[in-house]
Amino acid sequence: MQKKLITYFSKQHYILFSILLLISALYFISSCYINTSNDGSHYALTSALVNQHSVVINDYINYTGKIDYAVKDGVFYSDRLPGNAFLMVPFFAFGNVLEFLHLDTLSHHVPIQEVTVIFLPNLCGVIGVLFVFLLCRQFNASFRKSLFLSIIYAVCTLNLQESTHVFSHAPSMCLVLAAFYYLIKTPHIYDKHFLWFVFLLSYSSIVELQNILLFFPALVYLFQSKKIDLKLRSKNITTIGLSMAIGIATLSILVIYNYIAFGELTLKSNKFNPEFPEEQSFITSLSGDFITGIDRLSTNFLTPEVWFNFELGVKNDIPGLFITSPVLLFSLFGFIFFFRNYSKEALLYMSIIVINVLIGSFHKTVLIRHIFTITPFLFFPMLFTVNVIFGKKSGFVKMLFIVVFGILAVFSAYRVFYVTHTYWGREITAIFPFSAEFKIYIVFLLFLSILLFPFYYKRISLSRIHTKKSMEE
Repeated sequence: MQKKLITYFSKQHYILFSILLLISALYFISSCYINTSNDGSHYALTSALVNQHSVVINDYINYTGKIDYAVKDGVFYSDRLPGNAFLMVPFFAFGNVLEFLHLDTLSHHVPIQEVTVIFLPNLCGVIGVLFVFLLCRQFNASFRKSLFLSIIYAVCTLNLQESTHVFSHAPSMCLVLAAFYYLIKTPHIYDKHFLWFVFLLSYSSIVELQNILLFFPALVYLFQSKKIDLKLRSKNITTIGLSMAIGIATLSILVIYNYIAFGELTLKSNKFNPEFPEEQSFITSLSGDFITGIDRLSTNFLTPEVWFNFELGVKNDIPGLFITSPVLLFSLFGFIFFFRNYSKEALLYMSIIVINVLIGSFHKTVLIRHIFTITPFLFFPMLFTVNVIFGKKSGFVKMLFIVVFGILAVFSAYRVFYVTHTYWGREITAIFPFSAEFKIYIVFLLFLSILLFPFYYKRISLSRIHTKKSMEE
């Protein structure tokens, strides 16, 4: 019996791995080269960091389109926070290695680094899917149900689109989701998972600055769930002190970067962008129309023409979350049951969503990608809708749910597919732009396999030892 159970878990492991591998392949072939000022600005900074060991992007200013850039004393810089560029460095360096080995000829594009940096958002998107799966398991969902919902998340939400270009949104989502997974998983602040939470959320704040505000709902959750107290004891003082040190050290990276670039102690890397004067302060950047903003991020009632006219909802005009991915409507019902069963976690998720939506709605420039980080948190309560429908409802209700859910899921998948393949530099008539670069994907997988083999071998060895002991018992 024990042996059969171990074999079953091994099968689950390989099934999950296979699905994630297929998703990663889909994300890669759906990707495209650097072709907007946004990803161009991140790429320009990474190029300067690796090739010139500098934050000055004078030689790469064309990548910014003279839109997403900063300038001071006649010197050009990226106006993006540096966290995403720092994460891109090893992937850019991988392109340099391929050039050194003369394997850049496998690519159909020059420079090859524009191909290899795409692996960062690809991986972040896949890891996001994995953490959706892990969260479902954390809340006692079956393997099949968790796998099904993570697949729906992968193809029916904007996780697909944000995983195909080097904007900061996929890394932000991945870091924040992983951070709160570890926060929920940790039994108390003395557990190692808590420090992972602190580090991941801290670093996410130098990828997208508004993430720093998520420490507030996290702190409330810690007290509500009694994972922390204010008693003066050595464990508390040590853990809180270490957490503060991690947070301050990580945020200092941003401050030091901005000081090196602009000679000022500031958190705003876009303060010196001449194209967007409202970004000179937090107050002016958040001076937009809230009603228009929240409608554009959610339902587009003020612009209903984008509901079914797909051509009007592309690029910066991608519709709100519930129009692009109407399958998310089931998540709204799920919050009711989520709150009934796990009130503290439900409040935590709602706080994360509200903070991001408020910032996105008040922003002078309202774009759906600005709140992409909340997507998995908004999606997750769908689990409880599924639980209720298939747990207690009649056969007719179940059948009706399957039909409606299927229609909305297919519509969501196609709409996400459409907005992905009509983004800048893409055409819906030429889908899967990176299929021509698939050889690079294979090389990267081989390289990653070699890199991770020692870790995987260690895990297998420990598993075998554990299995042997279990069999002996």
